[in-house]
Amino acid sequence: MIWAIVGALLAIPLGAFVLRPRVRTWFGGDFQGLKIESFVGPIVTLTVFLAAFVMAQATQSFQRANQDASVEGSAVSLLFENAAMLPDGAGKDLQATSVCYARAVHHIEWPAMTDGETAPEVDHWDAQFNTLVPKVLSGPGSLVGQVVSLNRSQSEARTLRLYEASPHLPVLTVALMIISIIGVLLLLMSFAHHDMKRKVLLGFGIVLALLLGGTLFLVEQLEEPFRGVVKVQPSVIAKVERDTGALFAAQYPGATLPCDTVGRPVA
Repeated sequence: MIWAIVGALLAIPLGAFVLRPRVRTWFGGDFQGLKIESFVGPIVTLTVFLAAFVMAQATQSFQRANQDASVEGSAVSLLFENAAMLPDGAGKDLQATSVCYARAVHHIEWPAMTDGETAPEVDHWDAQFNTLVPKVLSGPGSLVGQVVSLNRSQSEARTLRLYEASPHLPVLTVALMIISIIGVLLLLMSFAHHDMKRKVLLGFGIVLALLLGGTLFLVEQLEEPFRGVVKVQPSVIAKVERDTGALFAAQYPGATLPCDTVGRPVA
């Protein structure tokens, strides 16, 4: 989107210095140009329109991604806690898998999402959940129900998180917005009142270009919530990783996890 801002800024001198002096010759009457209110009107109208119509969708996408990441972390944490209450140590493997899953999401899949990729290591631990959960179905009914429900929540939250990692705003909509912004700037710079000094005209044009270009830039950032300047941080899953790792070490002294420090499976 940086190139869109550059294009908008280039439209200002093109309209002010190339088209503006020639506009008056295109009209037979006494053409006076645009008044100052003609600059204020589009700034207010376009800003409100873009903020209300486009940023609403981008903000919702960002919020959903943040919520899905929080739901996933909470589900893994609660799955670890419920597995700890299963009798005869039946939940030990589930707890170990929970720790490894959190590590892999935090250290491997989160960075991979910036390129739209997933982590095979997380797929591995997700499959381990599907293997281990049926093995505890003979346990207490209430605990088993919680474990099954939390496993489902974790899996669904991960699927939604990966879905929200990609932008969903139609390309045609973005292209139309860019063309509209450049077109409006060209018209304003070309048809501005000739009594308006160029430095005033350029000042208004730069403010409008930065405002609309910045809006598009922010939309792009919010549409890709796991990359860029504005992004969802792995704070929840990082806390789950720390807490579950410490609890596992305290509950099973001397026991080793089936993964390394970043969640890669080990023999």
